[in-house]
Amino acid sequence: MAEATVELKVPAAIYERAEAIARESDRSAESVMLDGLSLLFGELTDMELEPEALQDFADEQLLAVVHQRLAWPHNTRLRELMQLGQLGQVTEEEVVEMEDLVAKFDHQVLLRSEALLQLKRRGHDIDKLLKLGA
Repeated sequence: MAEATVELKVPAAIYERAEAIARESDRSAESVMLDGLSLLFGELTDMELEPEALQDFADEQLLAVVHQRLAWPHNTRLRELMQLGQLGQVTEEEVVEMEDLVAKFDHQVLLRSEALLQLKRRGHDIDKLLKLGA
C-alpha cells in the first residue's frame, strides 16, 4: 500500500492516550494511531489476529477491540450486498464478496468476545464497560 505523509493536529488527550497504549504494548504512538485509523477507514487486517493473541494485549487495547466495528466502507458494502441478495439481484461474484465480508465480520465478533472474556478475567465489570443495566 502506498503511503502519504501528512501533518495532523489531534487533541492532546487523544495523543496522550495513544502514547499510553504505545508504552504498554512496546510500540510507537504513531503505530497505535495508524492502527486506529486503519480500523475506521482502512483494510480489514484483523483476520490475521487470532483470539489467543489477545491474552497479551493491555486493557486499553482490549477495550479498543471491544469497540471496534467493521470499517465504514466495508460495512456499507456489506449492507448493499445484503439488500441485493434479498432482492435476488446479487451476482456470483457479489456472493463471494459478501461471504468474505461476513467472514470478516464474524471474526471481528469472535475477537470482541475474546477481548470481553479477557477483561472479565482481569476483574473488569463488563456490564459497566458496555454500559448495560442501570
